[in-house]
Amino acid sequence: MKERKQIILRAIVQSYIATAEPVGSRTIARIYDLGISPATIRNEMQDLEWMGYLEQPHTSAGRIPSLKGYRFYVDSLMQPGEVSREEATAIKDWFTFENTQTQEIFSEAARILSGLTHNLSLAVTDESQHAVFNYIQFLPLDDNRAILLLVTTDGSVDHSTFIMPAGVTLLKLQDFALQLNRALHGRELREITTELMQELQQDFWVEPQVMFSTLDTIQNTVGKNREIFTDGVSELIRQPEFKDLGKLQELMQLLEESKQLADLISHSPSTALTVRIGPETGIAALHNYSVVQAQFFDQQKLVGSVAVIGPTRMEYDKIVSLLHMMQQKVNSVLRTGKTDGDEVH
Repeated sequence: MKERKQIILRAIVQSYIATAEPVGSRTIARIYDLGISPATIRNEMQDLEWMGYLEQPHTSAGRIPSLKGYRFYVDSLMQPGEVSREEATAIKDWFTFENTQTQEIFSEAARILSGLTHNLSLAVTDESQHAVFNYIQFLPLDDNRAILLLVTTDGSVDHSTFIMPAGVTLLKLQDFALQLNRALHGRELREITTELMQELQQDFWVEPQVMFSTLDTIQNTVGKNREIFTDGVSELIRQPEFKDLGKLQELMQLLEESKQLADLISHSPSTALTVRIGPETGIAALHNYSVVQAQFFDQQKLVGSVAVIGPTRMEYDKIVSLLHMMQQKVNSVLRTGKTDGDEVH
């Protein structure tokens, strides 16, 4: 994309984030002083719409960013957001408390983020994500059912019961267990995903029901000690988007299924900050929302994740900067057990 189009797209995204109103060419010319006429800006906006970066919600209105436009803005145009002295102080003061229990750190993270971003915040702790696969074992329960034992390297044992598919014998299950134990021994349970099990299934020639009963047991073990903290519903519903009661009801239903949100932010391929926009979340109810998340580690072990959830028209630059600052502070506390005492600048 040519530089002038990038400048105009950035201006439109920033204006729409600030006002929640469709943006016209005269507004861009007046506020941003780009040195070009409204007519030229209008032509560039038409091109950006044709390219899929902008949308026109009404025939007589200005333009708003599309999901593609937001994605390009986050990936290529966004600059680090400014964190005010008051916001930085709020994060610093939060970390002066002496109790560094993991649950308290993350419940406070949710509270402070919702206040600073005026969006919904979600924090998930799960120290069981440290668990490492040792082996599985199948035991007969009766002619039609078997017990699956899952043993981790720390000696913890979990189990589940499932109905054996027709034609599956205990000998077949034991052979499957031997193969799976060789493939998964030493892996963290959180790394054992649906995609991995599907790959293994092609090699093992085992019935899908057996494979996915095993996966369910593993994932249930990962989630057993998980704590979920949410904050900021009252902040979020003040956003202009929630004048539509249908969107509000959709959000409330999603919050009732908090496990789905927790799964989303607990499984990220990166230790860095992650921004998911609309359908990228993989959750239909979040089609009109974005999720900005950060993961937190204690000696390279994931102990929790924090996310800000809000309309796609969110202040990405500010939220990313706040989460980055929080990520540094929390990781420091988890690593050393005390705050770093840095001055706020």
